[in-house]
Amino acid sequence: LTLANGCTARGDNFDARFDNFLSFWEAATKICGSVRAKPFIQGSVLRVVRDQASSIPVAMFSQRNIVKGSFSVNYLMPTEDTADSVDVSYFDEITWKTAKVRSTLVGSTAAKPAKVDLFGVINRTKAWQEGLYQAACNRYRRKMITFRTEMEGFIPSFLDLATVQHDMPAWGQSGEVVAWNSGTKTLTLSEPPVFTTGIHYIALRD
Repeated sequence: LTLANGCTARGDNFDARFDNFLSFWEAATKICGSVRAKPFIQGSVLRVVRDQASSIPVAMFSQRNIVKGSFSVNYLMPTEDTADSVDVSYFDEITWKTAKVRSTLVGSTAAKPAKVDLFGVINRTKAWQEGLYQAACNRYRRKMITFRTEMEGFIPSFLDLATVQHDMPAWGQSGEVVAWNSGTKTLTLSEPPVFTTGIHYIALRD
């Protein structure tokens, strides 16, 4: 229902016909893909989640609950063969023929466009927007974070937002609350925080 309401607000639709045999999972993946979403199974329940911005994290991982020695950060560096734009093929609602639109990010030379077949999208503007999204994923999603945790790993679901703190890449600071004085509103921490310029936030977990 949440996905349907969001699609209605954005004007996103799935407009296509299946004219050959597909498994249910293949069909569901194609339908969801036209609105930037993915199906997944969680606890024997079919769920759908859209890849979109989120501001409220569902879980917090720090050196207090990350298994020691399991944290790593890998950076995917671009090469000469890295696509810097996307050519999107779609079935146009006006001409009723397969059309193509090129999506290019600002600063891109569009010298090596990737080719994407977008099934279920028939509007040129929507096809162009989805191409920009995929080009942006290729440009900006190049930091692969891996770590192990214990039972708290069951809290986040696929594509959920989680905060990660670790000293190795110098992401934030962590510690434990050892005392709280409600009269003076003083929070005593186990580790002395280092304050620099800018605005600072503290996130608490129980």
